[in-house]
Amino acid sequence: MLRPLLSLLLCGYLLIAPVFAYDTELSDTALREAYFLGQRNDTKTRDFFAPYSKNLPLPKKGPYVSEIRLLTPLAQVVQISSQTTSGYSAQQARLDYQNRGDSILFVVHIQLTATYGQIDADHSAKDAAGKSKGGLTLRREDFWQDFHYGLKQKEEWIEPRSMRGEPEYGGADSYQGGGLVGAWVYIEYDAHNVQSDDTEVHVITIPDQEVSATFDLVKLR
Repeated sequence: MLRPLLSLLLCGYLLIAPVFAYDTELSDTALREAYFLGQRNDTKTRDFFAPYSKNLPLPKKGPYVSEIRLLTPLAQVVQISSQTTSGYSAQQARLDYQNRGDSILFVVHIQLTATYGQIDADHSAKDAAGKSKGGLTLRREDFWQDFHYGLKQKEEWIEPRSMRGEPEYGGADSYQGGGLVGAWVYIEYDAHNVQSDDTEVHVITIPDQEVSATFDLVKLR
């Protein structure tokens, strides 16, 4: 009688408990493997990141959400290691992970375009209509704050715990001829609030323009 009862209890637990296919509470072995994979910075490293990233088509108008990434705790260790190869140790990678905690990182790359460029056309037109003497208005470097970002599972939006952005500047030979060319946006979620399941990420930029992508966290470590 005891064994069937234990089996029923176990089945009940599996039905109600969140299942994580991606790694949380990373072991020392997993951390070292992730650290060394990042340090390689070669084809194997790039192949690892391929499922964590989506490249999107250029829209007919408005800003260009060119890339979306969804990084698990393990993928973040690999990424940071790949970006800091000089003087970065496995011990430091472990300390950084412990300080950061388990998180899911939603990364968005936004680029300016011919229809949404360095000059804020809407703001300049309003100034002209109001006969302002300010001339043309440059787009703010934190323009990304005007947009909306979200992560959804099973029709439920998940609350982020932090969000930040970094402006991106190009050289004189870039498409925009130097100056502001885009931004990177980083939205962080508590990994324990994100289940191992299909995960939708959304970015709403200008009116009537929404970009989305789906990641299967069952297949990502």
